[in-house]
Amino acid sequence: MLMFDLKDLNAIRKLDPKNVYDSTELFTKQCEQIWMDAKKIEFPQEYKAINNVILCGMGGSAYGGYVAQALLKDKLPAFVYSNNDYHLPAFANKKSLVVLSSYSGSTEEVLSCAKEAYEKDLLVTVVTNGGALKKLIDDHNGTGLVFDPKFNPSGQPRLGTGYMVLGFIALLNRLGLVSLSDEAVMAAVHEVKENQQKVKEDAMTIAQKLFDTLPVIFSSDFLNGNAHIMRNQLNETAKSFSAFEDVPELNHHLMEGLQNPKEKKLHILFLLSDLYDAIHKKRMKLTQDVVEKNHVEISSYAVPGKTRLSQMLTTLSFGGYVSLYLALLYGLDPSLIPWVDYFKEQLGK
Repeated sequence: MLMFDLKDLNAIRKLDPKNVYDSTELFTKQCEQIWMDAKKIEFPQEYKAINNVILCGMGGSAYGGYVAQALLKDKLPAFVYSNNDYHLPAFANKKSLVVLSSYSGSTEEVLSCAKEAYEKDLLVTVVTNGGALKKLIDDHNGTGLVFDPKFNPSGQPRLGTGYMVLGFIALLNRLGLVSLSDEAVMAAVHEVKENQQKVKEDAMTIAQKLFDTLPVIFSSDFLNGNAHIMRNQLNETAKSFSAFEDVPELNHHLMEGLQNPKEKKLHILFLLSDLYDAIHKKRMKLTQDVVEKNHVEISSYAVPGKTRLSQMLTTLSFGGYVSLYLALLYGLDPSLIPWVDYFKEQLGK
């Protein structure tokens, strides 16, 4: 039964002592800060002659890779590979740039990749707020994006979404792999600010619909990275099982899987955009039809924004609010991650 008033800030503060709410509110401030921080970086010339980028990151620190692969795939001249493991892929070579992405700077999988990268004398940079990664890049007289997380009062790495996502995109921009003007980026961030109150209201509505269900996010095209991130946010912040799938791939298999079991708790959230190309719009509409005919509950979110960049950022903000509000509806502290903490403790023994 839904008992929590999502508009009651006093009630939110009681369940949210570590300020996940404020970190979610400050998403656009994170974006502005990290973009300006990255402008100070000057990469050596050899960093601009690469043919692939290997982003080593886990959890929220890997978000930038997922977004870049979806949002910038028609612009990037270099292959971006998301490496969520202890070891670098076999193709890593002198034309690779290894981006060590860890909010805390202490993620063990990322540090393992760092060791391999330096042993192989590969090009390396970082996105971090400090820790062992900052020491590594300093010890090697390297260049990286080290930020002060002043707009993430919760201290939770997954709430530094603006830092980790736009930080990676800013690195690609500084490398000359994409060309995004300051004006275009700030205009996109300003759109998110303008839409923030409506985004929050929409997120409240969607969170209430997702309560006591198994959410699955369906997306397409440039928002596929967002669907991946929203799945993680619902898992970690709302403590809710979730999954994501993309159109057109899901049209070739998943729709048959909607038939069984007959008693379902699925709720499919469609991320819709007026900037999808025509065939993706048609496929999304037909997919909704098939899902409804299989008696599965659906909701949709039509992402506002004039550009793909602003829609991507707005969806990041929206996902943060949905996961926060769903945690509150379940009566949970959104900051706590007891099973992740337990697992890490046991792994370290």
